[in-house]
Amino acid sequence: MLAASVSSWAQTRPVSTLAPVTIREKAEAPQGKDAVQTKRTSIGKGEQDIRDIPQSVNVITEKLIDDVKLDTLKQALHYSAGITFAATENGTDQDVRLRGFPIATTGDVLIDGMRDPSQYDRDTFNLERIEVMRGSASMLFGRGSTGGVVNQVTKRPLLQDQTDITGTAGTGGYFRSTADFNLRTGETNALRINAMVNKANNGGAKVDKYGFAPSYAWGLGTPDEFNVGLFTIKNDNVPMAAVRYVNGRLAPVAAGAFYGTASDFATGEATYVNGSWKHLFANGGELRAQWRSGIFDRAQWSTAAGACGATPTPAGTCPAGTPAVTSLTPATFLTRSGLTPRKDRYKATYAQADYSKSIEAFGMRHDLLAGVDISREQANRFQNNGSLLATRPATTVGTPDGGAVLAGPGSFPQWRNSSNYTAKAWGAYAQDTIHLTPVWKLLGGVRYDSFKGDFESLAYAAGANGALTTVTKTHLSNSPWSYRAGVLYQPTASQSYHVSYGTSFNTSADTYQFVTPQTAGTPPEKSRNIELGAKLDWLGGRLSTRGAIFRTEKFNERTTDADFAGTAFLLSGKRHTSGIELDVVGYLTPKWEIYASYTWIPIAKIDALGTAQAASVGSRVGLTPKQSGAVWLSYQALPELRLAVGAHGASENRPLQGTTGAASTTARVPGFAVFDAMAEYKFTPDVYAQINVNNLTNKAYGDQLYPGFTVLGAKRQVLATIGVRY
Repeated sequence: MLAASVSSWAQTRPVSTLAPVTIREKAEAPQGKDAVQTKRTSIGKGEQDIRDIPQSVNVITEKLIDDVKLDTLKQALHYSAGITFAATENGTDQDVRLRGFPIATTGDVLIDGMRDPSQYDRDTFNLERIEVMRGSASMLFGRGSTGGVVNQVTKRPLLQDQTDITGTAGTGGYFRSTADFNLRTGETNALRINAMVNKANNGGAKVDKYGFAPSYAWGLGTPDEFNVGLFTIKNDNVPMAAVRYVNGRLAPVAAGAFYGTASDFATGEATYVNGSWKHLFANGGELRAQWRSGIFDRAQWSTAAGACGATPTPAGTCPAGTPAVTSLTPATFLTRSGLTPRKDRYKATYAQADYSKSIEAFGMRHDLLAGVDISREQANRFQNNGSLLATRPATTVGTPDGGAVLAGPGSFPQWRNSSNYTAKAWGAYAQDTIHLTPVWKLLGGVRYDSFKGDFESLAYAAGANGALTTVTKTHLSNSPWSYRAGVLYQPTASQSYHVSYGTSFNTSADTYQFVTPQTAGTPPEKSRNIELGAKLDWLGGRLSTRGAIFRTEKFNERTTDADFAGTAFLLSGKRHTSGIELDVVGYLTPKWEIYASYTWIPIAKIDALGTAQAASVGSRVGLTPKQSGAVWLSYQALPELRLAVGAHGASENRPLQGTTGAASTTARVPGFAVFDAMAEYKFTPDVYAQINVNNLTNKAYGDQLYPGFTVLGAKRQVLATIGVRY
């Protein structure tokens, strides 16, 4: 890694005059394997320079993932500023916010540019990089993307023989091993297999998962490149328990303290197959087509612990009339109430084709981009049958990680179907980037979507095993347009300035469970984003800086009117956020490498709501801290030794209050900074040892927020890794 870093600093990239196959092989080498900086991205439909995208783009490369030991997508997103996490009623961590707006995991998380909507344990073992594009992007990706999108770029076969194996052991019973096998099987063919196994016991919260991702490519370096692959991951975890607020503040418990039970579970399995075809036309055009089809299963039941001034009941609640607890001692009782159990199965098939070509017309160059995509999605959700009478043993603040289990009837949910969803959608878009002069570019694009969904909600009689009483069916049909425009000024190869405008929309089906006859008849919510930004390279291109001033606005949010509350929805709501984003990525000197991401959102305001929610108008938007950021700084102390330190954190944050999106007036968590450190020693260029200490100060902080509780971030962890390449 040192040799590659010093070489990249000391040498410029040679002009390629080699045979086409060799050129293609070099171009397909993994980005970010040996650097935290990359100047290329695939988030804008096909590979392109980040400087040519008139929106803020932040890339978490494979090197940063490996350096900090970011095992999951959620952990990696901690190192992208402006992102916060909400907990849900069942404790899941799938509600992500960017620029103060939800990144719906049902629409705004992508794999290789295609929607990845299900909720499962997203691991980084098969990822080359993670790309975050901020601001409205429905013109490229369809519904969703108010705050932005997150694209997971998977590892693909390369025309070389190479194997990377790592093994990591650490505190809390942590063990993780990954293997990355790449085998060249012919002149233009290659096989790549990535695998992972991960186990840990974070004082009661457990991780037990494995993943497997083989892919095969042929025609590499020819006009027709093909790739087929399989991905599967399975987990049987015990999730971190939630902790209820004390006096509306974060409960003063130890970092990573687990107050759940050994009966808590978060199980899941995701399996999909995928394929792609890239064709280069003789006239310079390029066609990229890909598809993916998968099945995703998930079930979860977890605990929320709350302070109690008396011995809790067997049901895990505080006895009626017990005075509120205002401070904690090691002897303070904690209830263990069960959150809402959840189970779902999701099936999805996606296909898309994108065509790009540069032409000369009207005396100017035009970079044309057009595409179509289709999808079919099906979701089945399940609820408990109404009986959860298990005995929930109480605990105290001073006795976390007690290993308690549930007892009696209802110690495991008995599932019954609660809702079903099926939808079909298609979209088509076209975009043109016009080179007005050698330094000015004008971008414009438009997209049309057609979305149709059928939903049914099942209701049961009260009590355990109540009979099915009603099945309510609704239908949703939307056909919105989306737009994108931008102006780029690029006076030199190291400077790019932009101003852009984009729109987005989201349907009432984005969560697949809140559709009613009222919401089904409500048109999509719409948003727009305006951004002024600059991307500048320094030190011969080895250091990149990016900055943007933005305003993101949802201008017809669903609301309720006092005269029609519960029977109809209006589109009279408005909210907006405004702020600044800054990134610094690359080499400060040949020995100092930096990755820094910062967001300041001084304005996050509810501008208008229906009369039934008018009291929240003027409030700050919830889950939107004013400041957030992350930094990672490494130093090549010796030819064999590299040291690094980093941090991520945010200022004071508040959960949502009710359904308005406003920040809570009764609950909050303080600002925090979590520090990480790393030391790497290379015995040879292909054998290394690495020590990581994450959450160096053992900081207790609220990581995921819900109006009634928070889920704490992970406690201090020491990890030792051995890696081998051959």
